[in-house]
Amino acid sequence: MLIIADSGSSKTDWLFINGENTYNIQSPGINPFFQNMDEIIGNQKDLINDEFKAAASKLFFYGAGCIKGKTDKTVLDALSQIFPNAQIQVEDDMLGAARALLGNTKGIACILGTGANSCFYNGTKIMDKIPTLGFILGDEGSGAHIGKLFLNDYFKRAIPKDLKAKIDMELQLEMAGVLNSVYREEYPSRYLASFSTFLNKNINHTYTQNLIKKCFAEFFIRNIERYENYKNLQVNFVGSIAYHYSDLLKEVAFERGITVGKIICKPIEGLKRFHTNF
Repeated sequence: MLIIADSGSSKTDWLFINGENTYNIQSPGINPFFQNMDEIIGNQKDLINDEFKAAASKLFFYGAGCIKGKTDKTVLDALSQIFPNAQIQVEDDMLGAARALLGNTKGIACILGTGANSCFYNGTKIMDKIPTLGFILGDEGSGAHIGKLFLNDYFKRAIPKDLKAKIDMELQLEMAGVLNSVYREEYPSRYLASFSTFLNKNINHTYTQNLIKKCFAEFFIRNIERYENYKNLQVNFVGSIAYHYSDLLKEVAFERGITVGKIICKPIEGLKRFHTNF
């Protein structure tokens, strides 16, 4: 059985391929920056069929925070415990996005989901990558970045009264609770990105559109426009933020003279094509 997995900070998509039969499941995200081996095993093992664990012969895993020769070993050790009979290859989620979006062609591949990332891919490997720096120092354009600016605007009284009334009714934000979720609870980036659900419901509001466009402009300026010859390459995207705000993303790209190629929500189908040729 061939297994392909793609994991961000929020969730992991698994694809199990056994001949002509395929099975999909979703589990919590895996990120070795925030989880040790035992935590990864504990979050995953009970969600995967025991038969699949035993039958797995090859596993390609693409995950956030998987740095070659460093943090990838934590994930490799955990997966080896879950799938004892499989040959396992662990790569970072950026290579997974590039393979899913571009296959064997060159271009710029981007992730815009809970986090953000980008690279120049030559059709075989990543040749250049602007560091993302995570949600505190970077991740421009990501769900966490959008949520951070949204909360800042709310508590700094920069949100229009009509939208603030909706926020007060639906979200009931209290500063103490927000600060606790961001500074003390696990997975603050997931918490910040969760506010995209409310913003997407209110996408027609001028404030929301300006906020999203501001974040996307920051992403293009600080990431894409740092690549040599970027105006002559297609820029492709995977991730929920890119997908659900694709019209605004294309609008900002057009304004900055950037050509957008594919925009897909999840890389798993593209990775299936890459690894199986169907």
